[in-house]
Amino acid sequence: MSLFCPENCAYLDRVAPHGDALWTDSVFEVPRMVDKRPWLAHAFTELLQVQRNSEEAPGIGDFRVTDDTLNMAGRVLGSIKYRFLPNPSLFALSGGGIQIIWSSGADSVEVSIFPGEGVGVARLADDVPIKAKDLGLAEYGQMNDFLADFVG
Repeated sequence: MSLFCPENCAYLDRVAPHGDALWTDSVFEVPRMVDKRPWLAHAFTELLQVQRNSEEAPGIGDFRVTDDTLNMAGRVLGSIKYRFLPNPSLFALSGGGIQIIWSSGADSVEVSIFPGEGVGVARLADDVPIKAKDLGLAEYGQMNDFLADFVG
């Protein structure tokens, strides 16, 4: 199975099935999708590393990240339109979840993703929640509302 197909492009309506390739032919050039959002490559790499390093800690909790949680996290990250964001920090949560945090000084946006439970997002200032919401499957685009104030 190849991930380099038009169906996996963030801008599916702009892709011609037999048009330009998504990825460049040269290893010295940055792929176009990553060039549009430089933080995204780091986020996906960290996402895979969190899953690879996740394990069950007896007496503490089950930190194993499932493929479903990983896919949900990928969809959340893919729904973000902002080009310039700081690289997020990603952590495994007990119960098979993932937490994604963008922080800049005292401001941060935290996203918690749990298998079968959905996505929770919160905007914090000095570790105090300003705005929080649970997002359904069709609401991942609202991540941009939380990041709008963060980006400035």
